[in-house]
Amino acid sequence: MRHHYVPQFLLRSWAESTPDGKIEVFRFDLDKLISSRRTPRNTGYENDLYALSKPIVAGMEQHAVEKHFLRHVDNVAARVRTKLEKSGLRTLTDEDRVHWTQFLMSLRIRQPEVVQMLRDDAERRFRATLAAEPEQYEELAEPEGPPNLEEWTNKHFPGLIENIGLSFFKKLVDNPEIGNKILRMKWWVWDFSAVSHDLLVADHPCIFTCGIDDPNLVIALPISPKKAFMTTCSDRVAEIMRRQDARHLAARLNESSVAQARVRICARDRSSERFIRKRMLLRKARVGP
Repeated sequence: MRHHYVPQFLLRSWAESTPDGKIEVFRFDLDKLISSRRTPRNTGYENDLYALSKPIVAGMEQHAVEKHFLRHVDNVAARVRTKLEKSGLRTLTDEDRVHWTQFLMSLRIRQPEVVQMLRDDAERRFRATLAAEPEQYEELAEPEGPPNLEEWTNKHFPGLIENIGLSFFKKLVDNPEIGNKILRMKWWVWDFSAVSHDLLVADHPCIFTCGIDDPNLVIALPISPKKAFMTTCSDRVAEIMRRQDARHLAARLNESSVAQARVRICARDRSSERFIRKRMLLRKARVGP
């Protein structure tokens, strides 16, 4: 099953204004920069990214994270994105703001490398917990039962150990401490309609300039080729951002998108190829061979 870590509704904002209903997807994980035309459905996904390893694990179905959680997150966020693009912040309800905050947080957690780290780290910690103080299990274990708590868990809850990390997925996305910090920030929508070049959107679409508690944090998300959602907790940073020339700010956003992209960056067409190629070479030079 396709699990989109870059939501289709976000990419459609670039595709809907093209003649073929597709976007230009640039790849820079190869020896040279290549691009191809793709529909939003055919990029920004991995098969079974959030899937459990078995059809049912401890009462949780295999694709529950995608079908019952992220699908809902994306559906409500799509409506908020439309409001932001068409009328800015003034029509957002408190509920809209909560949904949008949840969506921003999901974009950080649903990335393939983060999901894999969550899986691996949680499994390692869980196995260590099960192996700790084996004498306590031995005191309670039945004579013919499994020899240790890990094997007992595998017998009674097949698949739980290797999938334990995904049980924390929703809690991480819905983290109230981080969510409340974002909700209290200063929000605005930048209109780049007067800028000749489009905004780009990466396979890491949401830009966090630094940590959540850094007073200089700016969170930015391109929501269409000509508009971006932005927020910061600092009055000083907000004022600096508002004084930015739109053309310069759009270029900085695109530079940030290229810098944090995993392997793909998306655009309406190939008009940004020269920009992407130059930034790709700079990025490779910094990383090294």
